[in-house]
Amino acid sequence: MSKLNGKVALVTGGGRGIGRATALLLAQEGCDVAILARTPREIEQVASEIRAMGQRSIALTSDLSDNESIARACTALAQQFGPVDILMNNAGVVEPLGRTETVDLDQWSRAIHINLVGPFQLIQACLPTMLERGWGRIVNVSTGAAAGTGMKNANAYAVSKSGLEMLTVNLAAELAGTGVMVNAIHPGAVNTAMLTHVRSQPAERVGQETYERFKKFQEPSATLDPIQPARLLVNLVKGDSTGEIVSLSEKRGQELLAAQL
Repeated sequence: MSKLNGKVALVTGGGRGIGRATALLLAQEGCDVAILARTPREIEQVASEIRAMGQRSIALTSDLSDNESIARACTALAQQFGPVDILMNNAGVVEPLGRTETVDLDQWSRAIHINLVGPFQLIQACLPTMLERGWGRIVNVSTGAAAGTGMKNANAYAVSKSGLEMLTVNLAAELAGTGVMVNAIHPGAVNTAMLTHVRSQPAERVGQETYERFKKFQEPSATLDPIQPARLLVNLVKGDSTGEIVSLSEKRGQELLAAQL
């Protein structure tokens, strides 16, 4: 029997890509899975697949830029499934793209809210019952754009994901010894809608450096299948490490990916 059997998981951005793959893997491990995203059709489809596997699943339509929308989703989840054991903060946006002096301030603020404030609100909602029971797992999906000088012409994305990583390590330190583990991952170049979107942008919008880098991802062999970061995420949840920022492409990520936990 899996270590995760009977746990309740909440996966944001679970209608496609990494989120969908993670939700299905968690269900295979015996979790009941709530899927939160903005597109009802996609998350209803994933929830239906999970129910066909014999696990409970609920589709929660919510916008992570809207505090009230998040609060309503958390209330609905608590009423139907009870406390959350596993929180996967996967949802995120890359827009607005463009030079800093040209981007719209409201769009920039919205990206910060979706990529950082929304995950924080979900953590606040889930954390009290995790602490009460002495067990919880929180994994935040970050990006290599949060390291070094970030991703040019994607200021909001880089800044918000960098903040998400500091939230990860700071919270992990705060919760040391409680049984609640907090980690983050860099999934790498995964074949998702976000990567396709960036790859389709003209060089003058994303900058020549980003344009050239993303051109390399046009061949299927140059990108990862979402199942790979999903396996990494699930194996992190099964373990007892905390405060890690794990890159799938590095040694620690490859070890976790191959682990039989």
